[in-house]
Amino acid sequence: MPDIERVELPGGAWWEIRIIVTRGLRKAFRKAGLKVLSKADGVDFSDPDAFRKALMSHPDALDLDAVDDAYLLAGSVAWSYPEPITLEAIDKLPEGHVSVVLAKMREIYAEATETARKN
Repeated sequence: MPDIERVELPGGAWWEIRIIVTRGLRKAFRKAGLKVLSKADGVDFSDPDAFRKALMSHPDALDLDAVDDAYLLAGSVAWSYPEPITLEAIDKLPEGHVSVVLAKMREIYAEATETARKN
């Protein structure tokens, strides 16, 4: 099984992504997920009410793109565009191209739920 898959994009462009999730990739994705509440110091994450209150009191700290950005940066190997792979370059690409790649990455990188792991 290859470690990389090429995603064909409209207009002949392509984007190669990692399809084997390593421990390092998983750590990057989890770290990005925690970045969502980077300004919510002292929040008891085991208390759903405290977590919800922290979300509501720090809407500016909510980085909804953090996990997608981690997928795109850590999961990308190469592409057909002339620029190096950076968030700035990715943000300049057509949404239709990025969304195709992200859909594939979400499918591959999604962490199994606790129930799914038990089955």
